Amino acid sequence: MARNNPRMEYRILCMLANTLILYTWASCSVTAQNITISPLNEFYDYPANLKIKYPSFAQDCWDHYSTMMSKLEPEMFCEWQKINRPYSFLRFCLEDLADAFNYTFPNEIAHEYIMKGHRTYFVNCTLLFQELVDPPEHVLFALIFAPISIIPFLVTLVVCKSITSEPQA
Repeated sequence: MARNNPRMEYRILCMLANTLILYTWASCSVTAQNITISPLNEFYDYPANLKIKYPSFAQDCWDHYSTMMSKLEPEMFCEWQKINRPYSFLRFCLEDLADAFNYTFPNEIAHEYIMKGHRTYFVNCTLLFQELVDPPEHVLFALIFAPISIIPFLVTLVVCKSITSEPQA
C-alpha cells in the first residue's frame, strides 16, 4: 500500500495554482493602446476574480488539512509532534497561495481557516503547565531597585579604593 506524501501533495497543489495563474496571465493580450480579454478569460479575469479564486484554493488547502487530521486519533490532536506536519501544511499552503495571488499574509481568509482549525481540532487541548503571570508590584520593585541601588555604592567603593591605594611600579 503506497503512503500519501503530504509534501508531494502540497507541491502538486502549488504547481496547479501557479499553472492557473500563468494560464490566466498568458490568456490576456495586452497592447500599448488597450487591454483585450478573451472570452475564456472572463471567468479567469486577473486580478478581478482574485477575491473569488483565493478562497476556493484556500478551501482546497483546508480540505487537504482536514483529510490529514482525520487520519489521526482525536487523542493525538494535542500532541505537537503528531499535528506539526498537517498544521504546517495548512499554514504554508495558505501562505504560498497568498503569495501566488499577490495577497498579504496573514490575511482575513487565512486567519479564518487557521481559527477554524483551532476550533475544530484543538478546542479540548489544555496547557500542561500553568501560564506564567507577572509578579506583584512590590516584588517587581524590589527586584528592579536592588541592583540599581548597589551601583552607586560600588562606584564609590572603587573611587575611594583608587584614591587611597599607591600606584604600583
